[in-house]
Amino acid sequence: MRKAVTMAGVSALAILMLPNLASAQTAGAQSTAVDDIIVTAQRREVAAQDTAVSLSAVSGDTLERAGILNFQALSGSVPSFSLTNQGVLDQELNIRGVSNTRLDAPTSDQSIGVFLDDVFVGRSGLINTDFFDIGRIEVIRGPQGVLLGRNVVGGALSVYPNEPTWSPDAMIKAGYGNYDSVLLAGHVNGALSERLAGRIAFQYRDHSGYNRDVLNNRDLDDLTSTQVRAQLKYDGGERFTARLALDYTDDRSNGQHRVAIDEPTVAGTGPWSATRAAFAAFRGGLDVREGIPEHLTFLGASRPNEQRVLREAFGAALKLDFQITDTLQLVSVTGYRAGEGEQVYHQSGAGPNSPVGVVVPLAFSFPIQENEDLKQVSQELRLVSDYGPDSRLDWILGGYFYRDDVWKLDHWQSETAQALPTLSGEQTFDNDGYTQSYAVFGQVGYRFTDHLKLTAGVRYSHDEKGGVITAFLINGGDRFRPNDLVGISPLDSSIRPGGGYTADYGASWSEVTPQATLEYTPSDDILIYATIAKGYKGGGFEDTPANPAGARFAYDPETVVNYEVGAKIDFLDRRARFNAALFYMDYKNLQVAQQIAACLCNVTDNASDATIKGIEVEALYLPTDWLRLWANGSVLETEYVDFIDSTGVNYSGRELQRTPHEKFSVGAEGTWDLGSQSDALSARIEYTWQSDMSWQPASTSREDSYGLLNGRVSYDLPMGDATVSVWGRNLTDELYRVNATYYFGDNVSILGEPRTWGVELTKRF
Repeated sequence: MRKAVTMAGVSALAILMLPNLASAQTAGAQSTAVDDIIVTAQRREVAAQDTAVSLSAVSGDTLERAGILNFQALSGSVPSFSLTNQGVLDQELNIRGVSNTRLDAPTSDQSIGVFLDDVFVGRSGLINTDFFDIGRIEVIRGPQGVLLGRNVVGGALSVYPNEPTWSPDAMIKAGYGNYDSVLLAGHVNGALSERLAGRIAFQYRDHSGYNRDVLNNRDLDDLTSTQVRAQLKYDGGERFTARLALDYTDDRSNGQHRVAIDEPTVAGTGPWSATRAAFAAFRGGLDVREGIPEHLTFLGASRPNEQRVLREAFGAALKLDFQITDTLQLVSVTGYRAGEGEQVYHQSGAGPNSPVGVVVPLAFSFPIQENEDLKQVSQELRLVSDYGPDSRLDWILGGYFYRDDVWKLDHWQSETAQALPTLSGEQTFDNDGYTQSYAVFGQVGYRFTDHLKLTAGVRYSHDEKGGVITAFLINGGDRFRPNDLVGISPLDSSIRPGGGYTADYGASWSEVTPQATLEYTPSDDILIYATIAKGYKGGGFEDTPANPAGARFAYDPETVVNYEVGAKIDFLDRRARFNAALFYMDYKNLQVAQQIAACLCNVTDNASDATIKGIEVEALYLPTDWLRLWANGSVLETEYVDFIDSTGVNYSGRELQRTPHEKFSVGAEGTWDLGSQSDALSARIEYTWQSDMSWQPASTSREDSYGLLNGRVSYDLPMGDATVSVWGRNLTDELYRVNATYYFGDNVSILGEPRTWGVELTKRF
């Protein structure tokens, strides 16, 4: 009842709200009418407000003014979108309760599809690049089972960089802030010939650590990042255009700070929080942003394995548009991505030797090294009708192919002062897998009257996955018990040092996913729609199975049917906007990844069923020509239905993990004249809040509700085309977590960014 009342309250107050992102603030704060972004969520160029899909579209100007550099920052401002961060190679996106939780295995599919220049990005470790020189981002909520390349069940995030133009322009930006942060960014754009235009954009970021490893005297959560994008666009006249985009990323860091926080609902103190308490007593204090990870030495290493993150990625996208006839267009999108990454992190954040002279039971040290290498190719062809704006009929027909080859190495080491055989030793899992997918799809739309249109489509998807995994037990003991023969769980306890197994695995799945949408437009400013859509996500195999039987056991695909009604309304002479969507999602075989304390491992189970229902609202109001006010919000009710995991624990009736019940964002932006300078001063402030949530299906550990306050003030210098800005994020220095793993009464946590601020100077040419 409480949530239902909250939903009603959100709807009633929605008129005061603004969709920070869907409002498409591209014309500046002096606009007296709400502008619109042109989006391609339905594979046609249509205004976001005229698209019968629940989506938020954010322009590049809004990203700039809000200081949104990545998905973590973006998630706070979008309804039903949240993000947790297990590591650079394990970013976990969540839309409407559907999450990419712990998708480590080479054959794992993403629940939330990420697309760059319409090219699906297959691995989460290659998607958390910065937003720089961006034209727009489209956040699409709900299953997209027909048009969006790979079939996705939860939603999609499509990133579109600024394209080359023939009008010359350039920009350079430099910034400095706390934590010794340095930002350099810019672009150069213009004509190379009458038919060819080019654009080069770059960004360099560097900052010291938000947290500190006091045991080894190193920064944690620092960053050095270099990114470059180059594009060429060819205009062949009325019948042909082509665009080639290349991007490169190089990120380096000392890795993440992981801090054990005792779970207050469990009797007793967890081993690592007790370790921290003992070390704090020895040292005279230990702040929550100070860590004590032990650096053990993997076999064959010349020195202790320090925490680190190294990631390098390259991508290419080629888009060709052929106007075959006056009424038929052929679109080809070819994609290639390659990357490699390495991260070493201390899973427990502390170990048996951290407090000098103190031994804490079960406080084992557990560093993990992950290496990943990816190559993927994709090809999509679409035939699109082009009958003109007066036609009652439109259609799309297409085909899609995707292939990736992923090699992943997990290198584990554990050390404990207690006589627990399964908590000491060293082992590796060498996993070489592939995914090959193809699909055919079609969609037809027919406008019965000027106000009523029906669109229906269907997609056939076929996935084939396979690979070879080799598990090897290097040793079963550690320096406390060198003669121990039992390896670290989950590796089968019958395997002895020097032994292991090699197993091949493979399976294939197919699914048909239909979708139908009815649109009613009583006027140019009102769109009401109802849709039924099915989404599909392929099955897969575990990342670190205990034995050959476990390696060959596949978890099943998941499917979802989404029932949704929505409205998009502009009013008050287009100075106000209200969008809302009400939905019910019925999941079958929902894939749920969770941490199992009994085996210190991650296991993916299929919940037999799950339901998600909720409401999303976005609104905008421009009371004057210099002020705009916005907010957005979502309320979700989620439930696992008949879910019994692989260990026999019954989670039926519990809420979905990592999903806040309520979430909202409110803000204001104003622009003022200064003397003879028009629109010289601007200021923006935004507050985002989310309610409490559970970190895993058992609801043993929870994240309290929290809110973040962000702001920015900019001044256009009188010297022309130069702007100086002062910005701040998390201005109240709220302490919150972006991930938590529950083991033995402790929540090993990853903290969100503290208060950050800086100054930037931007010069345009």
